[in-house]
Amino acid sequence: MLYEKVKKLKSLVKNSVVFDGAKPAKLDFTNAMLTNSKNATLPPEYIEFLKITNGMIIPPYEFYGSEIIDRKDYNYKYPSIMEINKTFVQNKNPLIENRVVIGNVFFDTIIYDKFDNNYKIVNRINFEIIKSFSSFSNLLDYIIESM
Repeated sequence: MLYEKVKKLKSLVKNSVVFDGAKPAKLDFTNAMLTNSKNATLPPEYIEFLKITNGMIIPPYEFYGSEIIDRKDYNYKYPSIMEINKTFVQNKNPLIENRVVIGNVFFDTIIYDKFDNNYKIVNRINFEIIKSFSSFSNLLDYIIESM
């Protein structure tokens, strides 16, 4: 089901980027690191998504993968989930505890919130909820409908 949604998003947006799927060992390592830093671990549905595409850019949406991706043609490195969440952890930001940043849209942040098992688009400064989704699949449906 997620595969079909990723495929549909890629077909809807010409300048979209869908990376190769994540390696299982890298997903295990990412989850271990998130646990050690008091973030939420990656939920099964997002892990399934990362096995399909280890990060995705569907402007204006970006989803991070389990590793930094060197985009040599564009002279930059696409950040990983750990890279993005490291800043919150280093700054001891209490808003990130039991949550994990998985992406962004415009100037807002996309998180998974372990407290209520929901995916949310939140204000990137104060994490005020803009939109909430009971599953990652529902979040992708919302994006598809908005294209």
